[in-house]
Amino acid sequence: MKPAAWFPDDSPFRAAWRPVAMRWVMQDIAGVARQPEQDHRTHLRASLEWLCRAQDACFASDKGSVASGWSFRSGWLPPSPDAAAGLIETFVPAADYLVWPELKDRAHAMHAALLSQPDAASARRVLGLIAGHAHLDRSDDLQRAMASARLLCDASYDTAAQRAEAGRALAVLGTLRGDAGLVEAARRHLADALALQTPCGWFWDTRLPVSTTALAATLRSLIEAAVWLDDPMLLQTASRGARDLSRQLQTDGRLAGAHDDGWTPASSHVCIAGLTRMSCVWMRLAQIEGAKTWRDTAWRALAWIKRNQRTRGDDLAVRDALPSTAPIWAGPAAFQLDALTLKYFADVLMMDMVGIAIPRAAQKAESL
Repeated sequence: MKPAAWFPDDSPFRAAWRPVAMRWVMQDIAGVARQPEQDHRTHLRASLEWLCRAQDACFASDKGSVASGWSFRSGWLPPSPDAAAGLIETFVPAADYLVWPELKDRAHAMHAALLSQPDAASARRVLGLIAGHAHLDRSDDLQRAMASARLLCDASYDTAAQRAEAGRALAVLGTLRGDAGLVEAARRHLADALALQTPCGWFWDTRLPVSTTALAATLRSLIEAAVWLDDPMLLQTASRGARDLSRQLQTDGRLAGAHDDGWTPASSHVCIAGLTRMSCVWMRLAQIEGAKTWRDTAWRALAWIKRNQRTRGDDLAVRDALPSTAPIWAGPAAFQLDALTLKYFADVLMMDMVGIAIPRAAQKAESL
């Protein structure tokens, strides 16, 4: 009997016995975060090269879309509408800073894929269309986003991350369009998100302990909504949570993959997907508040993330990628490489390199 047969069909550990996975497992057993740490531009270029391959993997079935990731068990994962929507705002500035014009063509292809999808109560779809407006100068995208936004106004969500993200999307679109109804709906969703906050500032979730990814998504949405709504209370709430999580960041840059009430670390693995998002949160607060401590915290996390990116090897599916978790076999996203993890890694690298806000629409809000 092959070792993979020891595990149920749906177990991620069935992937562990494949040669490419075994090599990664053996390296992580020796220790995680041991790759060479290089300059921002080198890591940014590597990240975009892998994301281009993720888009190429969908060329035959769904041109313009982007695979949600790569699994050590099944290979390239299906196209993700969230990835295509989110990466427009990443590819366009990267094309400028890497002097790589093809990336803008790829962003236009993602935009076309986004337009081909039906309207839905999706905050990420709304934000993707806003990115088309801000980065690709598509003036008709705001009108198209209104259809999804109207559905989003009446949607109900269980988690703080979902509520905050809906509030953020409606706040941005409502402000851009001068639509008081959308702004009011945004404030309702944001109030619903804050209702899930415990006295210490942590956010309850339907799945406990709460993943660092979910907590980071909540905090980032509160920050961007605060900027657009000019709401100091929202910004203070997000800043408090970000500061509490920064206290859990270890000296070498590790951060637990999940946290319980009281911001208590509740996992032994690192959720790199969550750490990249938290790096964006800390860097964004550094841009808004100007405090050096935020940037220092983001730098410490970035250094650790860099040491997990394998930029060498012949297997193009895994070269330049970031694992969702470290070690690779831990957590709910074991043995997977995630496209959005690299998106946020690329974002924070550019935010630090050139001082821009990503998405660009956020920079426009600050100048209003």
